[in-house]
Amino acid sequence: MEDTSDGSPGRNFSRGYPSRVPELTSLKVPAAIRDRFATAAKVRGLTVRALLDQLSHEVADAALMEQAGRQMSQLHEADPDAWNLYLTEGLRWEEGTAEPLRA
Repeated sequence: MEDTSDGSPGRNFSRGYPSRVPELTSLKVPAAIRDRFATAAKVRGLTVRALLDQLSHEVADAALMEQAGRQMSQLHEADPDAWNLYLTEGLRWEEGTAEPLRA
C-alpha cells in the first residue's frame, strides 16, 4: 500500500483530496458573466480557462503593485529621509544599469 499524507492506507491525498480527484473545481457565476468571458476568450483566441488563468495573474500582479504603491506612500509620509534615500538608491541603480543610446 502507498504512503499517504493523512495516514490512511492505500489512498494518496493532495490538498486534502484523494489524488484521483482532478485539480479542477467549478465556479458558479450568472450566465451573463459566463457569456462575457466566453466572448472575450473567443475574441482573443483563447479558451475560457486560459482567459481566466491570464486574468487571475493580471489581477494578482495588479494587487501587488497597488500594495507596493501604498507602502511607498506610507514610507514617504512617515519617514521623508528614508524616502529620499530610497530615491537616491533607485537613481544609482538606473544610472548603473541603463544601456547607452546609440544614435
